Amino acid sequence: MYPVLFSWGHIHLYSYGLLVALGVLTAVVFLRSNAERAFVTPDTVVDLAMTAVLSGFTGARIFYVIQYWNYFSRSPVEIFKIWQGGIVLYGGLIGGLLGFWLFIRLKRLSFFALLDLFVPALALAQGFGRIGCFLNGCCYGIETNVPWAVSFPFLNHPVHPTQLYEAVFCFALVFFLMFLLRRKLPVGTVSFAYFTGYPIGRFVLEFLRGDNAKVFLNLTSNQWIGIALAAISLILFSLRHSGYGAGKTHHRST
Repeated sequence: MYPVLFSWGHIHLYSYGLLVALGVLTAVVFLRSNAERAFVTPDTVVDLAMTAVLSGFTGARIFYVIQYWNYFSRSPVEIFKIWQGGIVLYGGLIGGLLGFWLFIRLKRLSFFALLDLFVPALALAQGFGRIGCFLNGCCYGIETNVPWAVSFPFLNHPVHPTQLYEAVFCFALVFFLMFLLRRKLPVGTVSFAYFTGYPIGRFVLEFLRGDNAKVFLNLTSNQWIGIALAAISLILFSLRHSGYGAGKTHHRST
């Protein structure tokens, strides 16, 4: 556990903030390199990425603050210390999608063509972020005695390194989404693959998380959100590529 990598007086380099920044930077480089797949300029995808990042972090932090309002209500200034960690991924997805949609509407761009391009970059950034979680000590797993179990100073037992499990899952998801992106598939397929695939993977990994409380039927709030997200994604995908949306479906060029 290395929440602070470097300190110089009152200046601290937080591992979580650094890994998140690296994830965003890597995602932006990826987007610039593949902008032509969505028929837009590299500058356009960078502007869109910055909009989605800002709105995404805002949504992620808001969800986290709501989740731990008893703590933040006693210390409001802590709300703004996002570099120390403390975000909810699904809140980030909702906030990021809202900013993404508003940008697309203002610029009159193709929503699904750009979303297909963005979801592999999103999964890439998530992978780096989960490594940051591991170094920060948040999002830890349940108690276990497996050989690769890890220990954190604030726990009195070894736990599953769920942060690293999810990082590996996210990086594998990047390769899968890129495989789909490079094929002649209907526009929107890659997006729906992410918004179905990630919630399913997260649903499974959530059973190994030791920091999230069960809220209903022995499932966590993240699992219920994941179920809803995957269901909505599957319904929209079915509608878009069924007879209802057949007239609007087209294939990307490669």
